[in-house]
Amino acid sequence: MEQLMPDLEDGVQIWSDRGELLYYNSATINHFGPIDDRDPEDCSVLLQRCLDENEQLLQEESFPVYAVLASGEVCHSSIIKVTSKDNTWLRLTAYPIAVPDSDTVGVISFSHEVSGLIEKGLQLEQRAHYDSLTGLPNRLLLSDRLSQAIAHEERSGNIIFVCLMDLDGFKQINDTLGHEAGDLLLKETAQRLIHHLRPQDTAVRLGGDEFVLLIEGLEKEETGLIIVQRILNAIAAPYTLMGRQCRVTASIGVTIYPKDTRVADQLLRHADQAMYKAKEGGKNSYHLYDPTIASLVKANQSAIKSIEKAIYKNQMRLYYQPKVDCAQEKVTGVEALLRWEHPVLGIRSPAEFLPLIEHHDLIIKLGEWVIVQALEQIKAWKRHGLDLQVSVNIAARHLLRGNIDTFFETLIKRYSADIVQHLEIEILETAALEDINAVSNLISNFQPYGISFALDDFGTGYSSLAHLKHLPADTLKVDVSFVRDIHSDPSDLGIIQGIIGLASAFQRKVVAEGVENIEQALMLIELGCSVIQGHGIARPMTAESILDWVKNFEPDPRWRIPHSHYPQRADFELLLMMASHRNWIQCIEKQVNTPELAPKYRPHSFEQCRITKWFAGSGRQNLGNLQSFDLVQKLHKKIHQLGDDLVEYSIQGQLDACGELHQELIHTSKSLLNAFENLRHELSNRDAPKKALSKKS
Repeated sequence: MEQLMPDLEDGVQIWSDRGELLYYNSATINHFGPIDDRDPEDCSVLLQRCLDENEQLLQEESFPVYAVLASGEVCHSSIIKVTSKDNTWLRLTAYPIAVPDSDTVGVISFSHEVSGLIEKGLQLEQRAHYDSLTGLPNRLLLSDRLSQAIAHEERSGNIIFVCLMDLDGFKQINDTLGHEAGDLLLKETAQRLIHHLRPQDTAVRLGGDEFVLLIEGLEKEETGLIIVQRILNAIAAPYTLMGRQCRVTASIGVTIYPKDTRVADQLLRHADQAMYKAKEGGKNSYHLYDPTIASLVKANQSAIKSIEKAIYKNQMRLYYQPKVDCAQEKVTGVEALLRWEHPVLGIRSPAEFLPLIEHHDLIIKLGEWVIVQALEQIKAWKRHGLDLQVSVNIAARHLLRGNIDTFFETLIKRYSADIVQHLEIEILETAALEDINAVSNLISNFQPYGISFALDDFGTGYSSLAHLKHLPADTLKVDVSFVRDIHSDPSDLGIIQGIIGLASAFQRKVVAEGVENIEQALMLIELGCSVIQGHGIARPMTAESILDWVKNFEPDPRWRIPHSHYPQRADFELLLMMASHRNWIQCIEKQVNTPELAPKYRPHSFEQCRITKWFAGSGRQNLGNLQSFDLVQKLHKKIHQLGDDLVEYSIQGQLDACGELHQELIHTSKSLLNAFENLRHELSNRDAPKKALSKKS
């Protein structure tokens, strides 16, 4: 066939309306390979040389020329791979050839080589989803593979083995032969996994010497167990590393879907637990996770091993939550909070793993690690010109059984005084009460070195005044459970006032934790507690983020409100009445919205109401001469009438009337709270001359 346009890099092909190749240029041969002019080829011959983007044989309807012949419409770019040319990827576009008032009489197509772009894309995907050392899929790809496997087996009814494999003796190889030998071992392990798994199965390297195996499409559990045992035998065969013959074995934990959960994270967690049982059982073996039998004690033992391994593998991290003094408008320090960066499950909070080891000596080892990390962070921040106190929580077992005096003495020798003086140890109040003398001695022994001490979760341990007198801590930390409902629970408000009063009487600082919004912050400031922490200030963050956060810190202008260090009796009573009212409103709404809970949330009647009794007693006695007092009393009576009517209409099912009444109730509630605020302002103005005179005298 005559060759035209020989210098074009793009291939040009012309086809008849029957799909016969009528014309092609030399670039076409470069793209598709040799073409026999003696036997003109049609679409089907070239189609057999083409693969799709997934490298599967291209289907007829996906070949652009066929698509144009079938529809008469332009077929824009399709990406194909040519099997007759090594790693040649083409973009193929086809256009109909038509004459006026006639059907398509042929097709013209153009092929453009895009091998470079495709290969670069494949390389980027390889780096993102595959382990650079072994070439196996990595953790990022694992989630997708596992989700696909679960979805597929849900349709097929087959089962999946989810296996977590850890090499026994890998550390010894690294220690004796070096990391190069360790890398060679991991590469060879990966090859053995690929060789002994079936094509439809997946081996994933999580990191270090941990691998995940997904064995899919199993009709019987016995088949999966045969494959797992085959893997164990393969791993146990000798390796030749750096000219020396070595042996390692593997421990494999197995959980089976659908016997176990369909949640991917839990499947991996259960496989991880089973893997530790295999190690405990002597290694070079597998252990099946049984969700119906796994007892709490056994699970705890596995978890303890996992936590210990996490410390060794440097998976624990400290995050830091700022504490601010709203009165002085500055950052006063941070609290160090532990997180576990689990290689499979992501970041875990301490509530998920610390309870498992609180009665185990591992809590002591972890506590020492946290304190050392905090001191190192203090030193690092000081190099950046940042002086922050860092608070660290200490467990009861560490405090009372961890030979902590000796540990602190070691720290004092290792770190300079200007580092140690920025450390604060937070002791749970309940832990301190277990052995007051020991805790008191600890505080007294190390306060002279500049280490500060705080009683954490104060108010939950029922300390008496005598206890507080013998626990010379520098700071009392108000527990979050009291702060959470400070606006609507009069009991919590009273407890916080009592704690602040104790702190003032014993000349201790006080910090409120768990502050989530500006309303809680302002209430605490008014009560005399200006140092606060919580999500309303900042969430826990990395050490690097703290530098920028402190640098860009700006106090909330709403903190700058007039406040006393400790409210007068009448003023506190007003705060208490406002909290009582908010609590009453919550009870009304819960009773209306959830009638099945009505007995639990039954609001006080007008006669039983604390505010009614206050009006008749100390309220009228102390505030009855103020202008807003009668308005407060009037609105309070009205709101009880509205509440009674709303509950009655709700019981009768009169929903339209309920909606209107509810709006009026909320409006009247806001008016009542505003009237209370006006009463507070009037009280403040009335007492101002007395306070000024008191200061002069």
